[in-house]
Amino acid sequence: MELDIVEFASEWAPYGGNDAEAFVRFGLTPEEYHRRLNRLIGSRAARVLTHSMVATLREQCRQRLGASGSGGRAG
Repeated sequence: MELDIVEFASEWAPYGGNDAEAFVRFGLTPEEYHRRLNRLIGSRAARVLTHSMVATLREQCRQRLGASGSGGRAG
């Protein structure tokens, strides 16, 4: 599932993501999805991503998690 999340995120990154579809595919709330994605970006699963895509996804996670009030920290 890790690689699936990373690939899904990279496909939707140019469009600002797709939280609704992430819920349908992975059963994760937007906050859970972005927390998990934020962790995965630093893992081996993210080796398939370019540096530019990693930066884009990190920024999207930061924005989404910041808006949720979690401060981007997984707990």
